[in-house]
Amino acid sequence: MASVALNNVYKYFDKNTVAVKDLSIDIKDKELVVLVGPSGCGKSTTLRMIAGLEDISKGELYIGDLLVNDVPPKNRDIAMVFQNYALYPHMTVFENMAFGLKLRKHPKAEIKQSVEKAADILGIKDLLSRKPKALSGGQRQRVALGRAIVRNPQVFLFDEPLSNLDAKLRVQMRTEISKLHSSLEATMIYVTHDQVEAMTMGDRIVVMKDGVVQQIDTPLSLYNFPQNRFVAGFIGSPAMNILDGKIIKDNGLWFDDGNLKLKLPRKYEEKLAGYMDEEVSFGIRPEDIYEAGFAHGLEETTVEASLTVEVVEPMGNEIFLYVSAGKHPMVARIDAHSQAAIGQKANLAFNMAKAHFFDAATEEAIQLKV
Repeated sequence: MASVALNNVYKYFDKNTVAVKDLSIDIKDKELVVLVGPSGCGKSTTLRMIAGLEDISKGELYIGDLLVNDVPPKNRDIAMVFQNYALYPHMTVFENMAFGLKLRKHPKAEIKQSVEKAADILGIKDLLSRKPKALSGGQRQRVALGRAIVRNPQVFLFDEPLSNLDAKLRVQMRTEISKLHSSLEATMIYVTHDQVEAMTMGDRIVVMKDGVVQQIDTPLSLYNFPQNRFVAGFIGSPAMNILDGKIIKDNGLWFDDGNLKLKLPRKYEEKLAGYMDEEVSFGIRPEDIYEAGFAHGLEETTVEASLTVEVVEPMGNEIFLYVSAGKHPMVARIDAHSQAAIGQKANLAFNMAKAHFFDAATEEAIQLKV
């Protein structure tokens, strides 16, 4: 296996279209790194540049110690798993998995051994004689994974491989890929628009927007310490609640958006003193908003507000409660035993010790770690 390094990489499709801008990532040997972001953010283009399917307009790409900007895809020792599986319909599962090895003139006995070993790992040994049309979506995806595994490449590349599967199968397959990463001890680069996939699979996550890297970090660090408003709103499901308002002084510091007024913990006063009467964005995650009666042990850091319930979504073990806060709708993850009802007022407690603040002009996080 090998490391992958992208140094100040750009991709221009024409003079007015810059798909990737000044991208630098160092991916360690045996690491699983996820590129995540909305459609059009440049993540798939980045993966295709690593694969050699797109030329790099500017910058350097290394696989291991080798500069591969001008190395053709077949010589980069990578294997790519595509969204649409890309299986040959006229070939059996065995023939699909063996195809790459046959092209490289591997001995038949070696091919058979490699295919059967990969099929055993993926639990598809009994499917080797079938053709793709006789397989389910999950089985086809396993065949596509098997075709990559038999290559024993330096780097595995995944381009939204689970997006065609149903929700239950996606959960199952992302677990399988994580297990595969551990068992193969492989370097893997995985592209998805699904931040839940990113959070559950990645050793590190690269968050992208408009061709620019917004933050590279571990899943928990991204979640707890987003560097800007975009990352805060993108990572997490449901998304972080973000309100625009001002910091005001009234016997302590408060956040005020004109409808909702929340008192800030004293420990933040020094950090936010420079933003007095200035526009800021306030963020709080849905799980840090409670029904007042369920906020036991958090009384010192909570501020209560009475808000109108607009939607109630029972999830079984919890409830997603959508409430009106003036021009800013909000969502809280509350106890499953709540009696909250649409149209009624809910007394909610905000755990302000978990608040996030962002500069209104730059959208960068105001660092509150104290």
